[in-house]
Amino acid sequence: MSPKFTTETSNGKDTLVLLSTYSSPIDAHLAKNKLESEGILSFLFDENLVSINPLFNITVGGIKLKVLESDAPKAWEVLQRMQAQPYTNEENQPVHCPRCGATAVTYSHDSDKKVKSFLGFVLAFLTFSLSLLSKDKYKCERCGKEFRRE
Repeated sequence: MSPKFTTETSNGKDTLVLLSTYSSPIDAHLAKNKLESEGILSFLFDENLVSINPLFNITVGGIKLKVLESDAPKAWEVLQRMQAQPYTNEENQPVHCPRCGATAVTYSHDSDKKVKSFLGFVLAFLTFSLSLLSKDKYKCERCGKEFRRE
C-alpha cells in the first residue's frame, strides 16, 4: 500500500517529506543512491548520530530518508521496485527460506532476548563500543522463520 503524497503547499515552496526510515546506515545509503541514480534528490537525517552510537537508533527513530514532496510518488515507486529484489548469496543466487522456500526475506541482526545478548548490551553501553555478540540472520516475511546464513 503506497502512502498518499500531495504536492500542494500553502507557501508555494516544495517541502521535504519522510519517505522511509532505516536502522542501518548501509541500507539508508543504498536507498539514497538508488533514488539519486533515478534523478531524485534525497537527504538522510540522523545518520551521523546513529553511526556514532547505534544505541541511539531507537531514541531518534532511525535514519530518515526524505525527498521533495513533488518527487515523493516517484521515489516511493523506485523504493518499492528496489525492495522487491530478493537477497542473494555469494554465488548471486536468491536466498530462500528453509521452511517455506520463499525469497521474500529481510536481513537483520540477532537480537534474541538471551543472557549473552543482554550482557553484550551492558558491556557495549559501559565501554561505549559495539557489541561483538550479534550475529547476522535473515527473517522470512511469509512465515516469520529466522535463520542464519549458510
